[in-house]
Amino acid sequence: MNTSPSETAEQTYRAIGRFIFEFSQLEYAIRHYVAEEARIEEKFFNAIMTHDFARLCTGAIQVFRESIPNEDRFKRMEALLKRAKGLGDDRNRVAHGLWVPFFEGGKVLHVPSNLKQTISTDQVKVLEEKADLACELRADIEACALDMEWMKHHVPKSGA
Repeated sequence: MNTSPSETAEQTYRAIGRFIFEFSQLEYAIRHYVAEEARIEEKFFNAIMTHDFARLCTGAIQVFRESIPNEDRFKRMEALLKRAKGLGDDRNRVAHGLWVPFFEGGKVLHVPSNLKQTISTDQVKVLEEKADLACELRADIEACALDMEWMKHHVPKSGA
């Protein structure tokens, strides 16, 4: 069934909004758990934790590398953060692209830092999938962080 241009536009607007919402939740979760792990006081949170997303993910990997003693657990967190970092590229495309929401299932033209324009169509479907991914990554990062916190308090240190 074909949808009208106005229906396609509404679906595109909704998908953009949902993706940006889910991405913001993911970003905040990473900021929160990194700040907790680095023991950043709440009064300093905004001043310290307000850099760009790619840098946040790179910094998070470094913080967790130093604080997660179990290599398997660190590798799990690192893989999640690398996937999140890749989603940041999608966020930039969504936020900085030129949108034609009523055409070709939602179309966006984006010029990234390499200056090679990309044209992406059928963005309603793509953004819904990316929003789902952001939601899943947030949940997985939270579970991993909470599991690490539980381990710190319930597993005896070696030699004890």
